[in-house]
Amino acid sequence: MAREFVSARREPEVPSNTFSWFFKEAFRRLWVSKRTSFVAIAMIAMSLLILGSFLLVAENLGRAVEQWQGTSRVVVYLDPAATAEQIRAVDQYLASHRELARRRFITREQAMARFKKWFANLNDVVGQLDENPFPPSFEIDVSPTAARARPFRELMASLSATPGVDQVQYDWEWIERLRRLVNIINIAGLIAGGLLAAAAAFTIANVIRLTMMLYREEIEIMRLVGATERIIRGPFLVEGFLQGTIGGLAAIGLLYGVFLGTRRFMSPSILWSFLFTGFLPWQKLAALVAGGMLAGFLGSWMSVRQRIDIA
Repeated sequence: MAREFVSARREPEVPSNTFSWFFKEAFRRLWVSKRTSFVAIAMIAMSLLILGSFLLVAENLGRAVEQWQGTSRVVVYLDPAATAEQIRAVDQYLASHRELARRRFITREQAMARFKKWFANLNDVVGQLDENPFPPSFEIDVSPTAARARPFRELMASLSATPGVDQVQYDWEWIERLRRLVNIINIAGLIAGGLLAAAAAFTIANVIRLTMMLYREEIEIMRLVGATERIIRGPFLVEGFLQGTIGGLAAIGLLYGVFLGTRRFMSPSILWSFLFTGFLPWQKLAALVAGGMLAGFLGSWMSVRQRIDIA
């Protein structure tokens, strides 16, 4: 009976080239156990997709920071009820200081037109307002060196106290806040992606364990013909590695599809220009795939790190 049972099963091959045999066996086992392998690949893909989404948002926000940090701007918002004399006095104050001389006056109508251009999807809401809610303002280009000097902050405090001025806003304050936001998004993405990748690694470990049970007779036969534990474990390690690789590539494909779909169907706006100006660089894409490979390898290693003994 034992001979009949063994002859009915696939006789294990004697590998002439160990490395290529590992991959050949791993691909064969992936196909035979395609349903369980799909679960592991899907877990890896979803974890890396979430991590990639965080990285994509942080990457585009970081590009915005790099684009803006070379220039600084001060916006002086005037009181909507400011008189012509007060506006003229503010203009003269700015002209009297060399750091603030590069200025341009933005009327309420210009501010409204700019808002409608940037936020076209909110035009209906603005059209329902009884009056223009935007105040007149002065936009001032300032060199980054001058903006970070202590006397400049004192100058801004004096400007804020000028009659007719409602608020003084610095662009570089928003840049610093945006930079902190980028760091938070990166950390949150790494934490979320790391937790999901760990869960995916355990899923792969269970899948590999099921595969080992499926091939338990073949494993015993290989031991009988003198195969080492390295030869027995190799295909299972490569199988987990391949599952992680496929999952990483699938995550990049899904992320790119979401990126293109969002750019196509989302109406142009300031948010669009921040978050969807470009895709991830190849270095981060390679890191995502490498993360999938590592998770897959670790998952399979957890299953075969000790002697494979399956009752």
